[in-house]
Amino acid sequence: MKTNKQNADQISGGVFLIGLAMLFLTHWWWPGIMFVVGATIIARTIAEGQPWTSATGAFWVIGIGVVFGVPGLIDGIDWGTIWPIALIVIGLFMLFGGNLRPRLGRYDDDYLDDDIKPKQKRDEFSDTYV
Repeated sequence: MKTNKQNADQISGGVFLIGLAMLFLTHWWWPGIMFVVGATIIARTIAEGQPWTSATGAFWVIGIGVVFGVPGLIDGIDWGTIWPIALIVIGLFMLFGGNLRPRLGRYDDDYLDDDIKPKQKRDEFSDTYV
């Protein structure tokens, strides 16, 4: 029987190979490789049983692909000003991003094991839990 890591390796490897084949067919290497890498990271994160919102590296890679992939988006940008600002934003996100990340689709106590969660029993004479 395969372990969770082996399953995640197999799924992410398959997504990467399919994406690589698409790049060979379309000849859209840059920034196409950024989208392939981002999709691979997201697939691996989901295969490991983590929420897709925890794949922040994938969103950075896909964001770079969007910036360089949309025609005319980077024309006329003063890169001497943008790069230091971008590095500051990335550094701040690395320092504080985990605390600011939204908790989409999960509750605050989802990280607890079922054995640790308090067992609640419903009082049969009222609508309260004991």
